[in-house]
Amino acid sequence: MTQKTKWIVRVALGAAAVIGAASALAQTGYPSKSIRILTSTAGGPYDIAMRGLSVPLAQALGQSIVIENRTGGSFIPLAEGCAHASPDGHTLCSSDSFAQSLNPLLFAKLPYDTKEFAPIIFIGSLNSVILVKAASPARNIRELFDLAKAKPDSLSFATAGPGSGANIYAEYLRKEKGIAFLNVPYKSFPQGLAAAAAGEVDVATFAIGAGLAQAKSGKVRALATTAPQRSIFAPELPSLSEVGVDIAVNTWIGMMGPAGLPREIVMRLNVEYKKLLADKALVEKFVMGQGFEPVPPSGGSPEEFAKFIRADQEAYARAVKIVGIKPE
Repeated sequence: MTQKTKWIVRVALGAAAVIGAASALAQTGYPSKSIRILTSTAGGPYDIAMRGLSVPLAQALGQSIVIENRTGGSFIPLAEGCAHASPDGHTLCSSDSFAQSLNPLLFAKLPYDTKEFAPIIFIGSLNSVILVKAASPARNIRELFDLAKAKPDSLSFATAGPGSGANIYAEYLRKEKGIAFLNVPYKSFPQGLAAAAAGEVDVATFAIGAGLAQAKSGKVRALATTAPQRSIFAPELPSLSEVGVDIAVNTWIGMMGPAGLPREIVMRLNVEYKKLLADKALVEKFVMGQGFEPVPPSGGSPEEFAKFIRADQEAYARAVKIVGIKPE
């Protein structure tokens, strides 16, 4: 077989695959009705991102899309609703590190299993920023660590309780680096940020968008980000990995459906979302505008997303083991 013949065969096989996928979708009639996308609290970054992307997605799919907010602790009601939906592509959801990586480590019993999801596409990472109160003598992250190491438990660190990202970082620093902060638990991260802005605690972490906004106001000072590499939102700030904090327990956003979702539907949705994530204006407003960084594997294949989730689960498992958190 000549090279030309081989090329013709490859083109023919590729065309046949495309036609086959199109035919399969035509037979399923997908989507045949309105699509529900489950997400978290109304007005939050996940909700705004989902609503913003759903408008052009609905136009592309030719069906209306309804955003349904599922609130509840640790995103459990949201994950349960998605995992137990009919696998016909008419119920999808946003998902994150809580549902896929952290909850199985914190709860002895969950109403869902992480195997009950079909990854569709990764959208972006939601990193945090390390902040200190405005009066703090620490001008950079190394100075902060030196202060905490010199006087253990003298600097207060606002967290959202056991299992929160801030708590994991604080306990990791204590056990692995000998850098001891006084853990001050709050009911939520916004309360912790407010406490730092008021000078009531020395250190806090917060989602990078809102955290940097507080820093620009002068109420707190930003020292570093929790991103694996320097953040596109604050390239002047070092990442924690640059100063030897070798864990990454940030959250992220991605699209999923229930397990058993037909391959042709997964790929149709992946292709349509991929087009949306290639739209710079759309991404700047509804992805980056909500603090999500479109870093790899953003806009990639379902397989790349699945691989990312496995790595994220391993990272959380390692971090939780180090800090000694036990499931309850």
